[in-house]
Amino acid sequence: MPPNHRHHTPNSHNRLHHIAERVRRNPLLIGLAAQELHEVADTCVRPGRLLATPRKTKTDDHRQVDLAKDVALLSINPDHLAKACAMLTRLEEPKVVSVPPIRRWSRTGDDSGRDLDSPLRLLERNYQHRRAQALTALADNPHTPRAAVTDVLPALHPLELTWFTHRDDAPGWLREAAAALAPAEEDEGVLRLLTDDELDRHPSPAAALQSWLDAPEKDGVSSRNDVHRAVMRSRHHTLEHLLQMPFDEVLTWGDPVVALPVLLDRCGADPERWQALLRNTDFDFDDDTVTFRQFLDALSAQPAPANPAQHT
Repeated sequence: MPPNHRHHTPNSHNRLHHIAERVRRNPLLIGLAAQELHEVADTCVRPGRLLATPRKTKTDDHRQVDLAKDVALLSINPDHLAKACAMLTRLEEPKVVSVPPIRRWSRTGDDSGRDLDSPLRLLERNYQHRRAQALTALADNPHTPRAAVTDVLPALHPLELTWFTHRDDAPGWLREAAAALAPAEEDEGVLRLLTDDELDRHPSPAAALQSWLDAPEKDGVSSRNDVHRAVMRSRHHTLEHLLQMPFDEVLTWGDPVVALPVLLDRCGADPERWQALLRNTDFDFDDDTVTFRQFLDALSAQPAPANPAQHT
């Protein structure tokens, strides 16, 4: 009976990753059992179709990055190594957000003098440099075709290209190829959230806030949360901005004065709507998808009292 690929792929992936982790803990195994390790890598990759097009979920993206690193460590098959490089282009690119510093948190650098808010540190802070790390590992393998690595570079985020140029542990030819494509400005591709003082000088502060909300979500829930919190903290936000955000964030993250006036206007002196408010906060909703607009619409759908005088 032919193997069931649908169930075999996770087993092959887990087996390969388990072996790779053992080798990382015991590097001498590469010298002692190199041929056996290479054969095992081929055995895991071929029948399980591990390097086929991955499904588009963030969990799978993390698994695929690990897979590329494992193949880079254990394989000497140029075709498999080239496919691992190409696989990285199909993963979600980073979404790097630069948040204005909060005054009570003075955080400009660490003991080494490095700027903790520099674009490259922001890339690393949420582990959004892992795809670039995997490509570096593949480039370090002498059996990986160089063209397979350099063909990936144009598909990467500008900040990933800059990351290569700062890595002394990356092969020189990779650093040079990345430098030829890297932007002149290091913060290109970074969504920089402005302070209110900066927004005061912007021709349309409300439009700037809307551009933050409209920015495509790529990787990292924390990036999207940073955007929402920055919008709520800004004195330039409007009700229209709030209506687009998840209702639980507006109710729990913002200053009470953010949501309270809206709730007072919507519920007024109607006890039925205030009771509906309490019920609706326990809705069986996916909080990431239910907006503040939908939450308020659900309140408005509550029937008004038959005799308003009864509630005065």
